[in-house]
Amino acid sequence: MVEKKEYKIADLEPLQATPEAIISGTLDSEIKERMEKTIETEAPVLESLLYKRVINSLSLKKVGSRILPVFDRIASSLNARITEDQGERVFHKSDEENYFRPTPDSAVRYSYQIPTEEAVHCLMFILERENRIITKSELSRLFKAELEYDRMGSQVDTLFKRAAKSPLLKRTGNGRFTN
Repeated sequence: MVEKKEYKIADLEPLQATPEAIISGTLDSEIKERMEKTIETEAPVLESLLYKRVINSLSLKKVGSRILPVFDRIASSLNARITEDQGERVFHKSDEENYFRPTPDSAVRYSYQIPTEEAVHCLMFILERENRIITKSELSRLFKAELEYDRMGSQVDTLFKRAAKSPLLKRTGNGRFTN
């Protein structure tokens, strides 16, 4: 059974940091704590979104080539389950279940920041709820509505197409989806 849950953004206290302080390693434990809090609140979370949340909380605009290896080293030391999605790491918390989270208007999480696994859970939820055979185009429309997107832009469409290929989804002989 797949659940629909509320999406929450990690509440990280702003801190004024400099690239030099990060490179020196003096902020390693602070960065690690912020990553862990983000994972606990937002998992499953793509590496790019995890880094973005921490970078923003450190009052930095971006992570340069000198800082990225520090973030990679710290992220690799986290006690989190790590999978891969489209060549990017996805961080999971240990007690994760099958769920998906529509992103409310008050939060910023674009469709390209949603792990494919979470999109698959959304499709599974729709199929369980509808309990009938559904065409790909109808499932696409229901997917967009379930994730609360106003329109099916190219990035939402790309996410749907990746998720629809999952072997976890059942299909009929003519390619329609079923529960």
